Amino acid sequence: MNKPLLFTKAITTIFLLFYSAIGYSQDVDNRFNITVGAIDYLFNSDKNQDDDLGYQLGFEFPLTNRLSGTIQHSDVDSDVLNSTAQTDVTLLHGGINYNFDQIRKWQPYVGVGIGKLRFDGAGAAGFDRESLDINAGVKYFFSNNWMGEFEAMLVQPGGSLDKDFIIGASIGYVFGSSARNAAPRPTAMPAPATTPAPVDSDGDGVFDNADSCPNTPRGNRVDARGCELDSDRDGIVDSRDACPNTGMTLAVDNRGCVILDEAQRRQTLAVLFDTNLSNINNEYQNEIEDFAEFLREYNNTRATIEGHTDSDGAEDYNQALSERRATAVMNELIMRYGISPGRLSAVGFGESRPTTTNTTAAGKAQNRRIEAEVSVMVQTERSR
Repeated sequence: MNKPLLFTKAITTIFLLFYSAIGYSQDVDNRFNITVGAIDYLFNSDKNQDDDLGYQLGFEFPLTNRLSGTIQHSDVDSDVLNSTAQTDVTLLHGGINYNFDQIRKWQPYVGVGIGKLRFDGAGAAGFDRESLDINAGVKYFFSNNWMGEFEAMLVQPGGSLDKDFIIGASIGYVFGSSARNAAPRPTAMPAPATTPAPVDSDGDGVFDNADSCPNTPRGNRVDARGCELDSDRDGIVDSRDACPNTGMTLAVDNRGCVILDEAQRRQTLAVLFDTNLSNINNEYQNEIEDFAEFLREYNNTRATIEGHTDSDGAEDYNQALSERRATAVMNELIMRYGISPGRLSAVGFGESRPTTTNTTAAGKAQNRRIEAEVSVMVQTERSR
């Protein structure tokens, strides 16, 4: 066989793969290694070959952070049993390893691959066989660049049930850097969070996040909380308040207007006269003034002054006397207290309407009188 040529081909293959791996993706573990070591090739007994030592060259390159590709060239000169002849056995192996997590400096792995076995006997033409190879091993890292490797491989030649074993120990040099140890790529700073522009959905001038009264009708005046103003504090907002400035002490309806209660007010006047006289005694001025004040307060009212007498004297005389008494009080209201004449009238009833008996002096004194009464319906504001 031409062993130097075969060796040269193996080395050339390894270095071609070496240079192609330099450009491999930076996103995986970029360390690759070249190893050289010794092997012990254990032949199946059916091959009639003596177990012998040989050498091995290897190249490993990354596929992912867990998977790596391997190329191995193994060579051993084996003695044929019970003969002086030798067989040169070479194995060109390509496979994929699964690398477990590194424990301190140790990193175990398992792998599978295919191989090309070549047997060259002395003075005989060589023959080739394909093989299915299963391997397991462990690496020991002396430093970032130097490593040792121990591996066992099961070689199953095609077309045969016999199996060979290869046990090897190698030393290797590691190129490149580990993605796990490499300086991390600079992380792009996230874009600063943008604060959304404040929104005023109802257009009342108060942003939604501070608006306690959303959906205020556009154009209505609001306070700092976004609620409609109630300027007079009567409980009805200004936009619905038909009666502004009512104040907070009065009861209002749903239009903001004060609720009015109706009541009748009544004022009476009674003045007594001396016998056969129509002069007004001063003691009755307060009563007359109160009556006039009522008329002034309710200036849409009218009053009739009614004059009366006792039963002494002629009936015609008493009729005229009662009229003079009524007229005297009416004139007092007009002249002294300024009541409009159009609002007053005087009428006499003579002795026809006594209020009590005319058989006693006291009774007659009560019948010598004028009477007046005025009433009005008034509205008063209801308090809260």
